[in-house]
Amino acid sequence: MLASEFNDFGGDLDAHSYEACLKLIEQADHFVLLIGGRVGGWYDFPNKISITQQEYRAAYERHKSGLLRIVTLVRADVWQLREDRKALKAYLADLELSDLEKRSIANYPTKVAEDAEFISKFLAEVGRNLETSRAVRTGGAKPTGNWIYPFATFKEVQDVLQPLVFTGLTSDEAAYRKALQHELIEVVRVLLLKHKDKPLDPRYHLEKHWRDHPIDKGIREDSYLTMDAKEWDRLCTVMFYMLGVQIEMVVIEDALTSAIFLEYDPNLAAYTQSEAYNALFRLVEEIRMLNRGATTDTLSLLFEQTPRLRGYQAGEVCLPTAKLAILYSLALRWFNVLSLSEALILHLEGRPFAMPRLMPFSPVHGMEEDIGKERVTAGEARTFLGLG
Repeated sequence: MLASEFNDFGGDLDAHSYEACLKLIEQADHFVLLIGGRVGGWYDFPNKISITQQEYRAAYERHKSGLLRIVTLVRADVWQLREDRKALKAYLADLELSDLEKRSIANYPTKVAEDAEFISKFLAEVGRNLETSRAVRTGGAKPTGNWIYPFATFKEVQDVLQPLVFTGLTSDEAAYRKALQHELIEVVRVLLLKHKDKPLDPRYHLEKHWRDHPIDKGIREDSYLTMDAKEWDRLCTVMFYMLGVQIEMVVIEDALTSAIFLEYDPNLAAYTQSEAYNALFRLVEEIRMLNRGATTDTLSLLFEQTPRLRGYQAGEVCLPTAKLAILYSLALRWFNVLSLSEALILHLEGRPFAMPRLMPFSPVHGMEEDIGKERVTAGEARTFLGLG
């Protein structure tokens, strides 16, 4: 039950304490549920609903609307008793006893739990066991807010609540965000160069070369582009780094199915995609294209026009436009993966999200707008489906 030893509790002193507590849940951002061995007061005795259970149900309704987070902690001995009673029921099932005798034995009161049957059912409700089983069978959406943390000491309670106090996140949400951030940092680590024992950001060199030596619309695929040999050699040096690079996505892809970057819109009564979610979606797409492109076929132009094969001669090199465009495309993916990863890492550190400047999908200058006109937008797809 909600309670406070301070005079700023805010409850309605003219209302019953039960109703005052239920009313205050409407103003709460977080609901911390502590389950011990006592039932406490009954809110609805004929239907065996305790006040704690009723508070939880009120909190869960708000949680389903995205208005409140739930943290549930249960005493370790109570949790273990529940597991022991499960095993006892399984053992009793094979004995020649009446159903009443089996139930009496399985639910006998102890110092740990005065009403073991009620507490077991309450834990099953909080764990959303029925909804989870139904979702697994039907393939429907699984319930959320059903994590339960057993604790034996106050330190264990503190460990669960500390992230909530300082970040507004449950420990599981905080751990998930850290796992995502760790994987994003690994992506950045893989894509940074190293020069004189220091990390080197390749984005400046990649963009400068692409802009200084553009492939414009109208140039035939079988045409050639001429550039200074030194400029080409510098690009070769950078692009050779991509040979065989493959980025593993585990948490990054999984995060698309989580609520980590979704925002609840009370006007729509639904979750909406934030700018950070859109960036994550774009990042997954960019990484997939980068992984497909970091091959010897894509980089074949580097092998055909290496400084060594040319005898390190100065002057100009003549490059086939089609192969150069493929190489540029990989360079632009490299730029975007680094930029999106950096923006998401900083956002996970608590900074407001800012969409980074990105390179276009097409390596051909001026082609992106034409491609965009031919593609159906997400808004147009929603209109087509009648979603507004």
